Amino acid sequence: MNKFNTISHYKNLLASLFIVFSIISCQPLPEENQQVTSSKKYSIEEAFTVVAKENDIARTLYTKAIVGAGKKKGLKFDEDWEKDHIEAGPLPALFLRGIASDIRKNNDVPLGLFLGSDFPIRKSNKFKGKQAELFTQMREDSLPKFFFDEENKLYTAMFPDVAGAGACVSCHNQHVETTKSDWKLGDIQGATTWTYPEDSVSFDELEAMIMAYRNGAANTFQKYIDKTKTFEENDIPVVGNSWPKDGYQLPQPTIFLDSVGLLTSTETLNAILKL
Repeated sequence: MNKFNTISHYKNLLASLFIVFSIISCQPLPEENQQVTSSKKYSIEEAFTVVAKENDIARTLYTKAIVGAGKKKGLKFDEDWEKDHIEAGPLPALFLRGIASDIRKNNDVPLGLFLGSDFPIRKSNKFKGKQAELFTQMREDSLPKFFFDEENKLYTAMFPDVAGAGACVSCHNQHVETTKSDWKLGDIQGATTWTYPEDSVSFDELEAMIMAYRNGAANTFQKYIDKTKTFEENDIPVVGNSWPKDGYQLPQPTIFLDSVGLLTSTETLNAILKL
């Protein structure tokens, strides 16, 4: 699935679900809704909250249905998965890094994404300054933090990154470079940090932020599928209609992305309608 088709697919899905929600919630007709939303402004805090929810759902699906289930069937995942001699897929944190990298390449959407912690495996991901201060507060109240980064002139949001699957806990506890080896399910392991240069966005700009994230997820998963085709020492997983829970296999990118799209679109539209 190329970039254009991916964006078109999700735009159609978003539009279709918007019509459904309009009917169910007795909202105005789609044409009238479009006139309202086209002129509406969302605070950057509201926009960050929407894309953060998208990220939570997509990463949870990848972590549990791909990594967690895949490991049980023999699939391998590694932090150095992109190296030629490593025959594995990206760990959840690396999946997010791939998404963040893809978003950065999109010059039309100035959205930034970063995953950090006070106990990171890589030193470069350790929070400093204002982020470190706010993350300390987050450990106490588990709430998102919003602030303006004066140095970089960026509106910034931090959302708790919770260990929601056994794969997250075991990977961090057993890593040779870990600085903390007693993580438990439900612990806040870090925070996803989002940045944007404006304090508010239009409906179109919010949609562009959502599409930038989803396209990043699409391209990163496709990159993983492409990597499996180069395996020589390990069996190449079957790519088809089934998920790892059913065997040494992976869903086709379109199936994985449809699942992400259906899950996130419902949550996203609920959030937008509430706003």
